[in-house]
Amino acid sequence: MADQDTTKALRIARVIELLNKKSPYGGATLKEMAEACGVSTRSILRYLEHIENDMGIPLVRPDRNNSRKHGLYRLDAGYLPSISPEKSLIIFLSLLQQKGSALAGHINELKDALVGTLFKYKYTSESLCVDELQKRIHIVEEQLADPAGVSKIFAKLLQALRDRCRVKLEYYAGHSRQCTERVVEPYGMISKRHNWYLVAHCLKRRDIRVFRVDQIKNTQIYTYERFEYPPDFSLEDHMTRSWGVTNDGDTCKVRLKFSPEVNHRVKRFIYHPSQVTEQELDDGSIILSFEANGFTEMRTWIFQWGNAVEVLEPDWLKNDICEMAVNVLKIYQ
Repeated sequence: MADQDTTKALRIARVIELLNKKSPYGGATLKEMAEACGVSTRSILRYLEHIENDMGIPLVRPDRNNSRKHGLYRLDAGYLPSISPEKSLIIFLSLLQQKGSALAGHINELKDALVGTLFKYKYTSESLCVDELQKRIHIVEEQLADPAGVSKIFAKLLQALRDRCRVKLEYYAGHSRQCTERVVEPYGMISKRHNWYLVAHCLKRRDIRVFRVDQIKNTQIYTYERFEYPPDFSLEDHMTRSWGVTNDGDTCKVRLKFSPEVNHRVKRFIYHPSQVTEQELDDGSIILSFEANGFTEMRTWIFQWGNAVEVLEPDWLKNDICEMAVNVLKIYQ
């Protein structure tokens, strides 16, 4: 009898797992559930009664389903995340980390939905101590001044990217301090330190350009102007050699010598896919090399290390860093 009860419990768990998987897409049929469990549809109906009446998990049955997908059973009011309390907390913290970013417009809604679903169906407040933990977590990140506004633009860009529609942008260019209008064909999105960038083919420049999302003032999707995504374009390939978000020229080898004081830190991070540790010297310093382009961003990254790094090659990059240091020194003289 105990074995029968165990087998029944496993089958019920399998039914719940299948409903959990299928509910976001409309639900599962009795036949699908029966085949998954190796039982008759009549047994599945008894399992469903147990799930709803004894386990307290509400279901939507075909006779109450208004989705026009007849014969489908699904979980009501959301579905069960197949994750442990510990993993749920990791997801929750990752949502908190996006506060003040371009994703912020949906963060609170997603956070409430996640916690509400977990509490309602799987976990108690004791096993998922979100409120108490949140008081002990402090996120130190730059935040957008208008995350809600940027989030709306971000959502429109994702829509245009998904539907392959051209978009008219009103874009503020920092180097010229001017707003310009561009019509672009979205090829992809890049994220760097919670900042989002649009990679697109600019019809005005007739080339691929990168636009920082929080510098886009306005967008208009041309829903009736669709474009063909170039079959030979790969966002990953396009960005592989770029140091940051801009692929702006020929790839060059860069060799940097880091001081002993930052040796431990440098070894713990991969700053670029091409990174190679060439040598650790007797004094504790370390030499890294990179094959990259996008040196506007790389110069800034090198400069922020101050006297903890020395450019060994190329010579023109040494000169650029020296010039940056001289210009900063002039401010304080």
